[in-house]
Amino acid sequence: MHFQRGLIHNIERFSLHDGPGIRTLVITKGCPLRCLWCSSPYTQNPYTELIYIRNKCTGCGRCIEVCPHKAISRGTNSSQVQTDRALCTGCGECVEVCVNQARELSGHQYSPEELFREVEKDASFYRRSGGGVTVGGGEPTMQAEFVGQFLALCRSHFFHTAMETCAFTSWTKLGPLVDVLDLVYIDLKHMDEKTHIEWTGVSNRGILENIRKVARHNQVILRIPVVPGFNDSEENIRRSAQFAGELGNNLIRLELLPYHLYGIHHYDELERECPVASIQPPTEEHMEELRDLARSAGINVEIGG
Repeated sequence: MHFQRGLIHNIERFSLHDGPGIRTLVITKGCPLRCLWCSSPYTQNPYTELIYIRNKCTGCGRCIEVCPHKAISRGTNSSQVQTDRALCTGCGECVEVCVNQARELSGHQYSPEELFREVEKDASFYRRSGGGVTVGGGEPTMQAEFVGQFLALCRSHFFHTAMETCAFTSWTKLGPLVDVLDLVYIDLKHMDEKTHIEWTGVSNRGILENIRKVARHNQVILRIPVVPGFNDSEENIRRSAQFAGELGNNLIRLELLPYHLYGIHHYDELERECPVASIQPPTEEHMEELRDLARSAGINVEIGG
């Protein structure tokens, strides 16, 4: 077997919201969607990227001196710097010389065995809590062969496995992953195709069909990121709940995840503008109304994960 190498944004330990028990969350890089409300822009691009933490920068200029591609220069504020993202290759030279830790890299390569050795460090927590490993992103199916090899290693050591996916992929990629998963989280963003395209950049047709296919084979938790002005109408929630109710006994529950503002600063760290910075989170009362509406379809519905 030819073993792939995967690009990982981060490994988060002791996660409590990405499956049963205490889990290790592996966050992959690369996503085929461009959701306007995305709180994790680090994970969108399938290559190594520079993260610039502006409030840690003292403008010492060491990064400017060592950059081999001349991608870094003085900003309008001379005490800080700016990066030409078209020139930056993510080589990490500037990270190495930054004494203030104002520069980091998002995207590190692992082999399936190297990644397994990292998550295996938490095996005692899995056994005590009934936890395991969850692969999220970004979109894991963009690295389907690598993720499949990694998950197979986890299963061979009896770790509970889960994956978080947008399901915008071919069944030839998603299907084999289902065979090495105990649980699949899938985002259900909107039932209307036109609106789905406007806010995410892609159609929902293949996504809905993949959700149906996964639910025939495996346990599924559907997640709706509730974004005001996008998918929080009564009509959309009613249609979403009806769709969820048609998935059968493998549907564990529908989760309504309220939009939050936690990810806005990530755009600044990538020196990008957040496209929907003006959107405010839904109120608790509105979330409860949507939960009750969804429950009328006869399914288990929770607010949050």
